[in-house]
Amino acid sequence: MAESKQEPIVTERLILRQIQPSDSEAVFAFTSLPSVMSYTSRKPHTEVHQVTTYLAERTSGPNIYNFSVCLKDSTNTVIGLLGSPSYPEIGYIFSPAYAGQGYATEALLAFTPALFAVMPVEQTLAEAHVDTENVASLKLLERCGWQRGEVEERAYTSPLLGLRDSVCYKIAREGYELEDMTKKEEEEAFVPDLR
Repeated sequence: MAESKQEPIVTERLILRQIQPSDSEAVFAFTSLPSVMSYTSRKPHTEVHQVTTYLAERTSGPNIYNFSVCLKDSTNTVIGLLGSPSYPEIGYIFSPAYAGQGYATEALLAFTPALFAVMPVEQTLAEAHVDTENVASLKLLERCGWQRGEVEERAYTSPLLGLRDSVCYKIAREGYELEDMTKKEEEEAFVPDLR
């Protein structure tokens, strides 16, 4: 995997650190579960070497800012992945074994300002595309201050569920208002009728 100067993000109970090849076994434990992968465009992993490739894809290339989410325990247990595969989009996946304890919320609240700190300053928002039926993910984003936007019908194909709709959640960089950016996007997209 590519070398990076990505600094860890530390919270009260978590360490978000650079993804490492040694994370493959821990990540396999949850990406092999159909319940975890059903709202993604990937099949559940069936072998650890698939996870190694999956993780390598998340650490090489421009505008990538991805982390393994680890417990602050004696072994730094990997409980999820969180990051930006390409600015300004974010994504995450967590082990259900650690659900309901606030870890995903804690990680996303710490990650969001760190993402804005490394993104180009002209990128004033971040976005997450979530399956419209992935209730846990929708609630996570809302808890963390992300605002629900437009629904895209037939946005992606889940190998387990078929053709799926997604909803785009957005959050603005500190000092910006999401409503102002939405109006600006609409104005830039407006093409007057010159007939």
